[in-house]
Amino acid sequence: MSAPDEHQASAVALPEPRIIPRSQHNISRKNIDPDAVKVMYRLHRHGFLAYLVGGGVRDLLLGKRPKDFDVGTDARPGEVRKLFRNSRIIGRRFRLVQVFFRGGKIIEVSTFRRAADPDEDGILQANNTFGTPAEDALRRDLTINAIFYNIADFSLVDYVGGLDDLRAGLIRGVGDPLVRFRRDPVRILRAIRHAARTGFKLAPETWQAVTTLGDHLALCPTSRLRDELMRDLTGGSSAAWLELAHRSGVLYHLLPNLRPVYGQDPSPARTRARELLARIDAAWSRGELPDDAVVVAALLWPALEEAAAGQDLPPGRAGRVAWTQFARQELPRLAQPLAFTKRVMERCRQMAGVMAYLRDPRPGMRLPKRVTDKGYFLPACRLARLLGRDLASLAAPAAGKTSTKKKKRRRRRRRRPRPAKPVASREQ
Repeated sequence: MSAPDEHQASAVALPEPRIIPRSQHNISRKNIDPDAVKVMYRLHRHGFLAYLVGGGVRDLLLGKRPKDFDVGTDARPGEVRKLFRNSRIIGRRFRLVQVFFRGGKIIEVSTFRRAADPDEDGILQANNTFGTPAEDALRRDLTINAIFYNIADFSLVDYVGGLDDLRAGLIRGVGDPLVRFRRDPVRILRAIRHAARTGFKLAPETWQAVTTLGDHLALCPTSRLRDELMRDLTGGSSAAWLELAHRSGVLYHLLPNLRPVYGQDPSPARTRARELLARIDAAWSRGELPDDAVVVAALLWPALEEAAAGQDLPPGRAGRVAWTQFARQELPRLAQPLAFTKRVMERCRQMAGVMAYLRDPRPGMRLPKRVTDKGYFLPACRLARLLGRDLASLAAPAAGKTSTKKKKRRRRRRRRPRPAKPVASREQ
């Protein structure tokens, strides 16, 4: 089912929903977070619509455990706030309510919205444009993210054909993707992300929009692109994402300095990067959350080594110093123009400096204590393991060697007692 563009939604007839009863889908309340169920039931008891919305519905339909459970309602933010004392209203452009529960859990409740009319520059106006469930569905990015679960009768509500695309394994934009992606190019990244995470194919018109409008990503704030990229790299499907981002050209719109190294077919460096990211994905599947700096370093490392191959680095300590200086300059260049945080980039540089000891190993080499005591040493060991190297062993005591020397106890120097000063006689 095709959907109208979001800025035309108010000018055309809204689509009728397709209602899928409980007997025809696999979502059970047992699989929904109990606190999210409480929120929806309270809204429903007070006469409001209460839907589970977004990626939570998609993941439940795919048999996955959702990371977040978001609720959509026709209640205004102020009305939601009155129903939940353990809540607060956040946001400027789009206000929503966060409901707090034990353990730091947050259930976000948003009012159904319609798309604001674009201004002269095609940018969404900064106001709250509340609407109906149909209008809310039409303003979402992908059809598989626009399926609603109604707590009132446990049915699915589908305005845009998302359920058909989910069953067909297709990633399709809502409305005309050329229009939608031009208005918000970040939707391009989300299409690639969900294709990588689900293993679905992008619908032909969506793929065309991704490859045609990739250069529009340069119009987005680099901090926003950085946040989206980190979600791609730390979500458990970074290896698949890298290949899709390469094929679509999105990778080189984000990180253009990687094109000379990763953009070739075949590219041994890109293959190596994909292997490193696959190991991070495997760790993620075991519940081991990756450190952002290790992930960024893994993405850039094969390009860094390729660039270092053209450098004349001397052996020994001088070579380690030269490598460290080279890595500190080259890593930020490879990461441009994305605004990675200073903490992440500095940690990448520090890890690269420690890895210099593995580039030119010597028999009996030991890492100095001033290195092993630093906070970046453990992340550097994790990066080394990804690369198939053992950095931690250089910090351990040499096997079979035990020190027989005893520390000399420093003898305390005895001071000679000073002669007592004569006490002056008191005057009579």
